[in-house]
Amino acid sequence: MIEPNGSADPAVLVSDLTLGYPAHAGGVAHNAVEGVGFEVRRGEVRALLGESGSGKSTLVRFLAGQGATAGDRSARIRVHSGDANVLGVPMRRAGKRQLTRLTARVGYLGQTSSATLPPDLNVGDILMQPITERSRRFDRAQLGEQIAEMMDLVGLSLSKLQEFPYELSKGQRQRVAIIRSLMLAPSLYFADEPTLGVDALGRPGIIELFRWYRERSGATMVLVSHDIAMLEALVEQVLVMQQGRLVGAGDINEIFRQVDHSYVQQLARALRATAYDEIAE
Repeated sequence: MIEPNGSADPAVLVSDLTLGYPAHAGGVAHNAVEGVGFEVRRGEVRALLGESGSGKSTLVRFLAGQGATAGDRSARIRVHSGDANVLGVPMRRAGKRQLTRLTARVGYLGQTSSATLPPDLNVGDILMQPITERSRRFDRAQLGEQIAEMMDLVGLSLSKLQEFPYELSKGQRQRVAIIRSLMLAPSLYFADEPTLGVDALGRPGIIELFRWYRERSGATMVLVSHDIAMLEALVEQVLVMQQGRLVGAGDINEIFRQVDHSYVQQLARALRATAYDEIAE
């Protein structure tokens, strides 16, 4: 069994990958990702952009090792062709035990992460849970200092550690979910719309948290986001998807100037036009 290697370079290597979902409730099986290929070098911050339904979320969920874990069978991702290596692990052949080891090294923030925080735990216990589930040996004082620093960066007071998810706003729950997704110090991190539900005043704190984490860990990051401020602050390289396929790739300062692809230009205009206009709590 190939063990995940946090020093693997590239950290992610995708080759002609096609992903789909099985038929469900009278529907038909369908592909969400078609023939995608790219690599993410170790230590790079890459953005994955595209309209709703373009395959972004399916792709990052699969690469984060979460594709086969959905309780609903219809939401389980199937590999139809190609492959992907994540931290040296071939995903198409990875078994349950191998995926468990991989997900201990790979951080993942899904779009529903803030809505699925354990309702019976307070914020302090929620943040500690990823650690305590895997080990009883850790420096509680050091971990407490780290949590306090991360809470401060995203603008959450330490009093929130005693509160439960139902006592928090949507934006506060999202920030807790982000901190939780970083607690195991992943060397590779995927985040799907990390500023979703966070108002304009709270978003810069999330950018600062990601910048702080990258400087501290050197982690490789793949961000799915429509937040132009986050993209410009953190991202170097961009991948653009449309209807399951890659239609653009390059430096963030150049990709949006590609006049040879109308969809990329439309996406660039949409991102700038809607920056910070989302209604949030």
